[in-house]
Amino acid sequence: MDLWAYLSFFLILLALILAFKIKKLSDHIKSIRNTNKSTENTLSSQSLSHSALPLENTSYFEAILKSISDGLLIIDPKGIIMFSNQSFREILKIDEHPEGKHFMEVIRNMDLLNLIRSAMFIREEVTQEITIKKGGKDIEIIAKATPAINFQGSVSSIIILLHDITRLKHLESIRKDFVANVSHELKTPLTAIKGYAETLIDGALNDKENSLKFIEIIKNQADRLTALVEDLLTLSRIEFGEIKVDKKSINLDNMIDSTFQILNEKAIKKGLYIKKDISSDVTVYADRDRLMQILINLVDNAIKFTDTGGVTVKYYKENGNFILSVEDTGIGIPKTHLQRIGERFYRVDKARSRQLGGTGLGLAIVKHLVRAHGWDLKIESESGKGTKVKIIIPSENQDTSQ
Repeated sequence: MDLWAYLSFFLILLALILAFKIKKLSDHIKSIRNTNKSTENTLSSQSLSHSALPLENTSYFEAILKSISDGLLIIDPKGIIMFSNQSFREILKIDEHPEGKHFMEVIRNMDLLNLIRSAMFIREEVTQEITIKKGGKDIEIIAKATPAINFQGSVSSIIILLHDITRLKHLESIRKDFVANVSHELKTPLTAIKGYAETLIDGALNDKENSLKFIEIIKNQADRLTALVEDLLTLSRIEFGEIKVDKKSINLDNMIDSTFQILNEKAIKKGLYIKKDISSDVTVYADRDRLMQILINLVDNAIKFTDTGGVTVKYYKENGNFILSVEDTGIGIPKTHLQRIGERFYRVDKARSRQLGGTGLGLAIVKHLVRAHGWDLKIESESGKGTKVKIIIPSENQDTSQ
């Protein structure tokens, strides 16, 4: 439900509970209670005529208000807190129930304080995005303060809602980054294709020495575009659940041999070894095509970023789980980058990755396929000391023999 519709839905309930809450306040709000008494009785009688809600049961309304996932605060016209739910107290890190205190004693965020003051002064709804520090992190909040006007035209209370939009902001940031990255990844090869094509049209086509070189560059850039589009389509299909995982018992040793056959020539050209450390009778419960895709991506990536030594594929048991690992002796990954490995288009060495033909989507695809199997992915690495990518297969859902 939309936040504003959400507020409207509960506004009448919030007004009704004021009658019961006012009675519990200290002497300094007794005048407020007397002023609003007739209004509260009118609201109650009107609501009773249209609803079978048990208005005499205060805890009923309190239960409704406490169940709201957004932070909720109700204060009287003098600023005394009448009600706060658990979500509000958690957002603002308030340990004790603040009822009976002035809101300025409890709230420390200046933006929120100014929002409430503004709503009280102009007697109109005020909405603002604010940032609250919580646990060393910034929490993005939409804060809304709404004065409740009674039938006499005076403010009976101020209702404040805090809606956490941190995740929405994060997703919006990811979307913007994704659009920017896709645009950049498409622009680079398209610019090269256009430039060399124009050069050929302008007369270089008759230059036998360079024309073939230019055509080869155009072909390579077209291949890069094709790989990028295919990876994007694959990733999209995985995320939308269009790619199904059909698990069967598969001989892992044969799968690794098939992977090595595909990538052996690439390893030989770089003077690298590719080897396995696995028993020939090991079977895994997996989707054959998706597991092959995972292995090809990981081994190919390891070859790309290894200059000396080689790549080893292992299968072993660790801490009660089965581990399928791809280990290389390559350039490694600095620890500061490890958390972001697997994000779409994220590269540690952007220039080298593009030079080697990477789209920046390979590990993102691997991560999604691994999770689709019910497995987990862990990357261990240190700059200059190689990388180990571990696929963690829980023993309870794995039909495996060793």
